[in-house]
Amino acid sequence: MSHSETTASADPSSAWFSVRRGILNLLSLLAIVIVGLSLSSSWFQPPPQTQLDLLQTDLALQASRTLDDPRYQDLARALLGQDVFKVAQNRYQQTADNYAERLKRLKRLARLTPAGESEAASPELAQSPEVDPALLASMQDLQTELDALWLRLGLLYAYQEDLEAARQQWQQIIDLERPVELESSQKGAARVLQGLWGTPRRILPEAEVQIRNHLDGWFEAVALQQLYRLQQRSDSLNALNQQQEKLALAALFRLAVVGGIPVLGALLGLMLLLGWLGWSLWRKRPLLGPAWEVPWPGIGAQAVLTGWFLGFIALNALVPRLYIIILGLGAEQLSPWHQAVALFLTYNSGAVLGAGLLYRLLHTYPGWQRVLQVRLWDPWLLWGLCGYWVALPLVVLAAALSQLLLPQAGGGNPILPLLLDSHGWGARLVFLAVVSVCAPVFEEVLFRGFWLPTLSRYLPMGAAIGLSAFTFALAHLNLSDLLPLTMLGVVLGVVYSHSRNLLAPILLHSLWNTGSLVTLLVLGGAR
Repeated sequence: MSHSETTASADPSSAWFSVRRGILNLLSLLAIVIVGLSLSSSWFQPPPQTQLDLLQTDLALQASRTLDDPRYQDLARALLGQDVFKVAQNRYQQTADNYAERLKRLKRLARLTPAGESEAASPELAQSPEVDPALLASMQDLQTELDALWLRLGLLYAYQEDLEAARQQWQQIIDLERPVELESSQKGAARVLQGLWGTPRRILPEAEVQIRNHLDGWFEAVALQQLYRLQQRSDSLNALNQQQEKLALAALFRLAVVGGIPVLGALLGLMLLLGWLGWSLWRKRPLLGPAWEVPWPGIGAQAVLTGWFLGFIALNALVPRLYIIILGLGAEQLSPWHQAVALFLTYNSGAVLGAGLLYRLLHTYPGWQRVLQVRLWDPWLLWGLCGYWVALPLVVLAAALSQLLLPQAGGGNPILPLLLDSHGWGARLVFLAVVSVCAPVFEEVLFRGFWLPTLSRYLPMGAAIGLSAFTFALAHLNLSDLLPLTMLGVVLGVVYSHSRNLLAPILLHSLWNTGSLVTLLVLGGAR
């Protein structure tokens, strides 16, 4: 053993450094395991794109009346096509089949349905020691969503006069062999619809209440029309038809906004991308900016990311529970406003933790301000806007590739269902603050301002941008968004590598999130 090695092994500070590095590596490994488990669990959740597709389908059904209106017929045909009901039926059928397969996989995971055997299960599901409560809760949620799909799919079949197929859909909800724990409140509505389209026709008690409680939009209108016809309530039927004509026109406008603006934006982004690539090649300019001179070490960056991620996971479990305890309410009693505030507190507590970890590391290294730069008088506005338009076609292509490679991948933004359930602008403004301000500022500081320059110290710039983008996507913990968010992260990284100003990727990120939120609100208008 050399003298230097002997000295190092005898140096207590060197030994303590090795111990700390070992602990940090173990914590980083724990974080990686948590990411892997979260991604695998998201496999069983409905993908967000499916929900968005169904919202757009509902909007198209709502607008279908305009196909018979000479004033809007041309626009309606361009947006809806000629066979809107068959398209909607196929989309709902594919989604229902997808959900049924997910439920079957969950049952197999819970050892309720062995591979290759029928789906019959014991009616004492909750009493089985083999069934994990969290897994049972996931199955109950998925079954409820599947029942809602069958309810609507039956109405699509009934509207097209395929009454046998409609009854088969509703009968799956009424299935007497289903375990008690997997029954949902949709059963009463399914019996009402079977009566309205059965032979002979039957009107069950509280039929209108069941329809209004479990259906919405076009589906609610179709069921109510059938009910009013059988009850011979001509005044109610006329009022409903007048209301639906107004809603159809509003839905057509929403479809024009949702479908037209992104397409125009994507075309503009594609032209900007091709123009920028052509100009860079002609001028022999590099496609990526130069690497940063980073004063802090890689192990410091590893500590910050690991500490933030594990801390955020803990806060994500702790903060909502503390909020519920302070309110004195149960989790099921939280209104959309309370859920929005809980989300705001949870996300910002994680952001404060991350900011604290960053400050603790960076303030000991002079010159860190030259890396995390913010300059108001700079062309950051141009970089952010152009980057947003360029991101549109690229992320759409990445999303299409993701669906091709991972058609069964699930997961999604947890804000999506909360936003769709919110009806007051108070809750929506809180969601907007989280999505359009808090998330872009903190995530860009962490992933572009800090992590990307750190990686550029050890990797070529292209690899650094790719790895930082992939880390950014992993932090969202869902499989279906992994490729699209990685592509968005790449665009954000390229913009920051050239602009050298954090305001540029913050603006791009904010525009992206705000556009997604507005799209959800517009699509949600179908309900």
